[in-house]
Amino acid sequence: MARYQVFLETSADALAEGGYLAHVPELIGCAARGKTKEDALANTRAAIADVLAVLRKHGARVPAADEPIELAVTETDAATFPPDYAPLRDDELEALWERASFSRQELLDVLGALPATALAWRENAEAWSIADIGAHVARADLYYASRLEAGGLRELIYRISATRALLLQHLQNVPADQRGHVTRHDGEDWTPRKVARRMLEHEQEHLAQIREILSKVG
Repeated sequence: MARYQVFLETSADALAEGGYLAHVPELIGCAARGKTKEDALANTRAAIADVLAVLRKHGARVPAADEPIELAVTETDAATFPPDYAPLRDDELEALWERASFSRQELLDVLGALPATALAWRENAEAWSIADIGAHVARADLYYASRLEAGGLRELIYRISATRALLLQHLQNVPADQRGHVTRHDGEDWTPRKVARRMLEHEQEHLAQIREILSKVG
Protein backbone atom coordinates (compact mmCIF):
# COMPACT_ATOMS: atom_id res chain seq x y z
CA MET A 1 0.00 0.00 0.00
CA ALA A 2 1.29 3.46 -0.93
CA ARG A 3 0.90 5.95 1.93
CA TYR A 4 1.01 9.70 1.39
CA GLN A 5 0.93 12.56 3.88
CA VAL A 6 -1.76 15.08 2.95
CA PHE A 7 -2.08 18.60 4.32
CA LEU A 8 -5.63 19.90 4.02
CA GLU A 9 -5.93 23.69 4.04
CA THR A 10 -9.02 24.77 5.96
CA SER A 11 -8.26 28.51 6.17
CA ALA A 12 -10.80 31.18 5.23
CA ASP A 13 -8.55 32.20 2.32
CA ALA A 14 -8.53 28.68 0.90
CA LEU A 15 -12.29 28.35 1.23
CA ALA A 16 -12.83 31.75 -0.39
CA GLU A 17 -10.75 30.67 -3.39
CA GLY A 18 -12.94 27.65 -4.11
CA GLY A 19 -12.94 25.16 -1.26
CA TYR A 20 -10.69 22.96 0.83
CA LEU A 21 -7.26 22.56 -0.75
CA ALA A 22 -5.28 19.37 -0.20
CA HIS A 23 -1.51 19.11 -0.84
CA VAL A 24 0.73 16.05 -1.18
CA PRO A 25 4.28 17.36 -0.51
CA GLU A 26 5.91 14.02 -1.32
CA LEU A 27 4.62 14.38 -4.88
CA ILE A 28 5.68 17.96 -5.48
CA GLY A 29 2.93 19.80 -7.31
CA CYS A 30 0.18 17.33 -6.47
CA ALA A 31 -2.87 19.10 -5.02
CA ALA A 32 -6.65 18.99 -5.27
CA ARG A 33 -9.57 21.10 -4.18
CA GLY A 34 -13.11 20.28 -3.09
CA LYS A 35 -16.18 22.08 -1.78
CA THR A 36 -16.18 19.69 1.19
CA LYS A 37 -13.34 17.93 2.97
CA GLU A 38 -14.56 14.61 1.61
CA ASP A 39 -14.60 15.95 -1.95
CA ALA A 40 -11.11 17.40 -1.55
CA LEU A 41 -9.70 14.08 -0.35
CA ALA A 42 -11.49 12.09 -3.05
CA ASN A 43 -10.08 14.48 -5.63
CA THR A 44 -6.66 14.11 -4.00
CA ARG A 45 -6.72 10.36 -4.57
CA ALA A 46 -7.49 10.99 -8.24
CA ALA A 47 -4.73 13.63 -8.45
CA ILE A 48 -2.20 11.22 -6.92
CA ALA A 49 -3.19 8.55 -9.42
CA ASP A 50 -2.79 11.04 -12.28
CA VAL A 51 0.66 12.18 -11.12
CA LEU A 52 1.84 8.61 -10.66
CA ALA A 53 0.54 7.70 -14.13
CA VAL A 54 2.54 10.53 -15.71
CA LEU A 55 5.68 9.59 -13.77
CA ARG A 56 5.19 5.93 -14.65
CA LYS A 57 4.82 6.87 -18.31
CA HIS A 58 8.20 8.58 -18.21
CA GLY A 59 9.95 5.67 -16.54
CA ALA A 60 9.99 6.84 -12.92
CA ARG A 61 9.96 4.23 -10.17
CA VAL A 62 6.59 4.69 -8.50
CA PRO A 63 3.92 2.39 -6.98
CA ALA A 64 2.05 0.15 -9.41
CA ALA A 65 -1.26 1.38 -10.80
CA ASP A 66 -3.22 -1.25 -8.86
CA GLU A 67 -1.53 -0.55 -5.51
CA PRO A 68 -4.00 0.91 -2.96
CA ILE A 69 -3.43 4.51 -1.85
CA GLU A 70 -3.66 5.46 1.83
CA LEU A 71 -3.89 9.10 2.94
CA ALA A 72 -2.56 10.41 6.25
CA VAL A 73 -4.45 13.69 6.59
CA THR A 74 -3.45 16.73 8.64
CA GLU A 75 -5.87 19.66 8.70
CA THR A 76 -4.20 23.06 8.91
CA ASP A 77 -4.82 26.79 8.61
CA ALA A 78 -1.22 27.29 7.49
CA ALA A 79 -0.06 27.62 3.89
CA THR A 80 3.49 26.42 4.63
CA PHE A 81 3.82 22.85 5.90
CA PRO A 82 6.58 21.12 7.95
CA PRO A 83 7.98 19.23 4.91
CA ASP A 84 8.39 22.56 3.09
CA TYR A 85 11.23 23.50 5.44
CA ALA A 86 13.40 20.52 4.48
CA PRO A 87 16.24 21.52 2.11
CA LEU A 88 15.90 20.16 -1.42
CA ARG A 89 18.38 17.37 -2.13
CA ASP A 90 20.26 17.10 -5.42
CA ASP A 91 18.28 14.04 -6.47
CA GLU A 92 15.03 15.88 -5.69
CA LEU A 93 16.07 18.82 -7.84
CA GLU A 94 16.76 16.47 -10.74
CA ALA A 95 13.38 14.82 -10.29
CA LEU A 96 11.71 18.22 -9.97
CA TRP A 97 13.27 19.36 -13.25
CA GLU A 98 11.78 16.36 -15.02
CA ARG A 99 8.42 16.69 -13.28
CA ALA A 100 8.20 20.40 -14.14
CA SER A 101 9.12 19.67 -17.75
CA PHE A 102 6.45 16.97 -18.01
CA SER A 103 3.85 19.24 -16.46
CA ARG A 104 4.63 22.22 -18.71
CA GLN A 105 4.67 20.06 -21.83
CA GLU A 106 1.29 18.63 -20.84
CA LEU A 107 -0.07 22.17 -20.56
CA LEU A 108 1.44 23.21 -23.89
CA ASP A 109 0.02 20.12 -25.60
CA VAL A 110 -3.48 20.94 -24.35
CA LEU A 111 -3.23 24.61 -25.32
CA GLY A 112 -1.67 23.81 -28.69
CA ALA A 113 -4.57 21.57 -29.64
CA LEU A 114 -7.24 24.15 -28.85
CA PRO A 115 -9.33 25.78 -31.56
CA ALA A 116 -9.01 29.58 -31.49
CA THR A 117 -12.66 29.94 -30.52
CA ALA A 118 -12.07 28.04 -27.28
CA LEU A 119 -9.52 30.50 -25.88
CA ALA A 120 -11.97 33.29 -25.12
CA TRP A 121 -15.02 31.19 -24.17
CA ARG A 122 -16.43 31.85 -20.69
CA GLU A 123 -19.04 29.88 -18.82
CA ASN A 124 -20.36 33.17 -17.44
CA ALA A 125 -19.29 36.80 -17.12
CA GLU A 126 -17.34 36.15 -13.90
CA ALA A 127 -15.60 32.96 -15.04
CA TRP A 128 -12.04 32.86 -16.36
CA SER A 129 -11.46 31.95 -19.99
CA ILE A 130 -8.70 29.55 -21.03
CA ALA A 131 -6.74 32.58 -22.23
CA ASP A 132 -7.08 34.15 -18.77
CA ILE A 133 -5.85 30.95 -17.12
CA GLY A 134 -2.88 30.67 -19.48
CA ALA A 135 -1.87 34.28 -18.84
CA HIS A 136 -2.19 33.69 -15.10
CA VAL A 137 0.10 30.63 -15.26
CA ALA A 138 2.68 32.62 -17.23
CA ARG A 139 2.63 35.44 -14.68
CA ALA A 140 2.81 32.97 -11.82
CA ASP A 141 6.18 31.55 -12.88
CA LEU A 142 7.75 34.97 -12.38
CA TYR A 143 5.92 35.39 -9.08
CA TYR A 144 7.23 32.06 -7.79
CA ALA A 145 10.76 32.81 -8.98
CA SER A 146 10.65 36.05 -7.00
CA ARG A 147 9.77 34.13 -3.81
CA LEU A 148 13.33 32.76 -3.77
CA GLU A 149 14.66 36.17 -2.76
CA ALA A 150 13.69 38.80 -0.24
CA GLY A 151 12.31 42.15 -1.30
CA GLY A 152 9.46 43.27 -3.50
CA LEU A 153 11.32 44.66 -6.51
CA ARG A 154 12.80 41.35 -7.62
CA GLU A 155 9.55 40.04 -9.10
CA LEU A 156 9.28 43.15 -11.27
CA ILE A 157 12.88 42.74 -12.43
CA TYR A 158 12.28 39.08 -13.30
CA ARG A 159 9.18 40.03 -15.25
CA ILE A 160 10.86 42.82 -17.24
CA SER A 161 13.93 40.71 -17.98
CA ALA A 162 11.97 37.61 -19.00
CA THR A 163 9.53 39.40 -21.29
CA ARG A 164 12.28 41.28 -23.12
CA ALA A 165 14.26 38.07 -23.66
CA LEU A 166 11.12 36.41 -25.02
CA LEU A 167 10.41 39.24 -27.45
CA LEU A 168 13.99 39.44 -28.73
CA GLN A 169 14.11 35.69 -29.22
CA HIS A 170 10.86 35.84 -31.17
CA LEU A 171 12.23 38.61 -33.39
CA GLN A 172 15.45 36.69 -34.01
CA ASN A 173 13.47 33.60 -34.99
CA VAL A 174 11.49 35.37 -37.72
CA PRO A 175 12.65 33.80 -41.03
CA ALA A 176 14.48 36.17 -43.37
CA ASP A 177 11.73 36.00 -45.97
CA GLN A 178 9.11 37.05 -43.40
CA ARG A 179 10.86 40.05 -41.86
CA GLY A 180 8.67 42.38 -43.87
CA HIS A 181 5.48 40.41 -43.18
CA VAL A 182 2.46 42.49 -42.17
CA THR A 183 0.02 41.36 -39.50
CA ARG A 184 -3.08 43.30 -38.52
CA HIS A 185 -4.23 43.70 -34.90
CA ASP A 186 -7.21 45.82 -33.86
CA GLY A 187 -7.20 47.61 -37.20
CA GLU A 188 -3.48 48.48 -37.07
CA ASP A 189 -0.69 47.13 -39.30
CA TRP A 190 2.36 45.62 -37.58
CA THR A 191 5.69 44.52 -39.06
CA PRO A 192 8.81 43.13 -37.34
CA ARG A 193 10.53 46.51 -37.85
CA LYS A 194 7.58 48.35 -36.30
CA VAL A 195 7.54 45.92 -33.36
CA ALA A 196 11.25 46.63 -32.74
CA ARG A 197 10.72 50.39 -33.10
CA ARG A 198 7.73 50.57 -30.77
CA MET A 199 9.40 48.25 -28.24
CA LEU A 200 12.30 50.65 -27.79
CA GLU A 201 10.26 53.86 -28.15
CA HIS A 202 7.81 52.67 -25.54
CA GLU A 203 10.54 51.65 -23.11
CA GLN A 204 12.44 54.92 -23.48
CA GLU A 205 9.24 56.91 -23.00
CA HIS A 206 8.52 55.19 -19.71
CA LEU A 207 12.14 55.23 -18.61
CA ALA A 208 11.97 59.01 -18.93
CA GLN A 209 8.73 58.95 -16.94
CA ILE A 210 10.41 56.93 -14.15
CA ARG A 211 13.35 59.36 -14.05
CA GLU A 212 10.97 62.28 -13.81
CA ILE A 213 9.20 60.67 -10.86
CA LEU A 214 12.55 59.95 -9.19
CA SER A 215 13.54 63.59 -9.54
CA LYS A 216 10.51 64.51 -7.43
CA VAL A 217 11.05 61.90 -4.74
CA GLY A 218 12.69 63.20 -1.88
